Amino acid sequence: MANAATPDQCAKELARLLNAQAQICRKILAKTQLQQQLVEEAKEDELLSLLSDKQRLIDDHQKLVEQAAPYREQWEGGMRDRADAASHALVEEAWNNLKNVLDEIVRLEDASRAYLQEQKDKVSVDIGTQQRGKIVNKAYGGAAS
Repeated sequence: MANAATPDQCAKELARLLNAQAQICRKILAKTQLQQQLVEEAKEDELLSLLSDKQRLIDDHQKLVEQAAPYREQWEGGMRDRADAASHALVEEAWNNLKNVLDEIVRLEDASRAYLQEQKDKVSVDIGTQQRGKIVNKAYGGAAS
């Protein structure tokens, strides 16, 4: 388990890991933006490749989350209370940067989900209309004979 001896060391390492997470999340964000475009253009092969790349980035991010966990626990477990203003600012800035990128990813993912649901609903309506048309044709076709 990682262990920081001082609040300053804890803050620096936590901020470094949060900034590394933010950097990976910016890459995930770029993939998410491209993902929406590929969905709209129905480019399935490119989309599958992108989703694979995106999953690798998510896995890398998760590793950083796990590496940061002991520092976060130390920070929240008392180091923060003993830290100076500069250490507080360092961690807060890194956290806010990460949070902003994560918020944008969530916003785009929600928009993508809504778009896909809308497309699914349109297809369902089209299928329902075709089915009703077949039933009507069959009924009128049967009446004509």
